[in-house]
Amino acid sequence: MGSLLELSPCLAFFRDAGTLKAPAGCCKGLGSIVRDQPACLCHIFNRTLERAIGVDIPVDRALALMGDVCGLTLPQDLMSSCGDNGGVPPLYVCPAPSA
Repeated sequence: MGSLLELSPCLAFFRDAGTLKAPAGCCKGLGSIVRDQPACLCHIFNRTLERAIGVDIPVDRALALMGDVCGLTLPQDLMSSCGDNGGVPPLYVCPAPSA
């Protein structure tokens, strides 16, 4: 869940529908996920992140944050690849065993 932790500054935006501006650090963290690991965002769209952390993350708020608030553009094929389990990385990645 490493890179998804970069969304922690965004939780206030997800929780409060009256919040119209992204909290400090939110767009930067979200931008790095969109740029470096966009498939991880499937965990928001598929609601696996919500179930894992117990925080309601409305998909419409997540999309508004990405586009309208942070001015980010998602890769065009991302939403279709979110339904393909082979294209979505696991939510939790176990560390390699130490020697």
